[in-house]
Amino acid sequence: MSLGEFLYEKLYIILLNIFSAFTLAIFLKLLSIDNGPMIVIIIIWIMVLICTFLLEYFSLKNKYKEINKKLDALDQKYLICELLDKPESKLEKVYFNMLRQANKSMIEQVGKSRDIQVSYKEYIEEWIHEIKNPIAAIDLICKNYKTEESNRISKELLKINYLVEQALYYARSENVEKDYFIKEIRLFNAVEKAIVNNRIQILEKNIKLIIDDTEDMVYTDEKWLYYILEQIIVNAIKYSKKYNGEIHIYTKYSNGGIQLIIEDNGIGIAADELPRIFDKGFTGSKRDNRKATGLGLYLCKKLSEKLGIKIIAESEKDSYTKISLLFQKESFVSGCIK
Repeated sequence: MSLGEFLYEKLYIILLNIFSAFTLAIFLKLLSIDNGPMIVIIIIWIMVLICTFLLEYFSLKNKYKEINKKLDALDQKYLICELLDKPESKLEKVYFNMLRQANKSMIEQVGKSRDIQVSYKEYIEEWIHEIKNPIAAIDLICKNYKTEESNRISKELLKINYLVEQALYYARSENVEKDYFIKEIRLFNAVEKAIVNNRIQILEKNIKLIIDDTEDMVYTDEKWLYYILEQIIVNAIKYSKKYNGEIHIYTKYSNGGIQLIIEDNGIGIAADELPRIFDKGFTGSKRDNRKATGLGLYLCKKLSEKLGIKIIAESEKDSYTKISLLFQKESFVSGCIK
């Protein structure tokens, strides 16, 4: 609150005091009192009024500053009422009680919303686990009775399984810390698992796969890292060139740590779209995105941040796309770094 704003709020009191002082001056003049005493009375009046206003202004200013300081320190702003000092005036008590009732209602609504969210998340996770059984059964039947139609069904099952996994990881992405287990793993074990899981699509599209395998070790959650890598590799396959497609997976060392790089020579990403590829729901305007969900790279970014992995994208339209995962120096162990 500025002094100008404070004085504007007190404008009616200031006008009332001016009118009262003018009235008093006329009254004293009618009583034939000299100008000297009258001027002294008016000056004292003005000085008392100014001192009263200044004291009230600085008191309110300090109080507002303290409230804002407490508010800034709170993660959950609706709990501010619990940190406020006891109200002094009757008007403050009225506002305080109103705010307390509003906050109580808000906390109850937040609690209900959280309960609904948790229940829905648990239902989604349970449904996903249940749906995996018929998917696995259908896949087994297709493998036991191989025909042209069963092969087509198997391919579609792979897509269904991919989307089901995406839904599961999306449901868990808000509370990754409750579901991960950090340990030392060989980096390329996760890479190989993601490649094997998508080998059919790689063979079908006749994509040349170049893997510069190393024995680098990193500290991370293997399951979540595998999911991130699979999303990146699936995108590299999906947007590969029709002929002479190539995916190159390799590592690079820097002062900041070790980078795992997945590079393809596919259709690339337009420069104006590149900064938005990690946004939720973004599918791009120039790719064939009729079946895209816009969740794959969004989840990669979100999960990478939770695991302390920095994800970087580079691309050039009709040339290449390069996705790098940077494992910070303190988060990995490697005997290869010089």
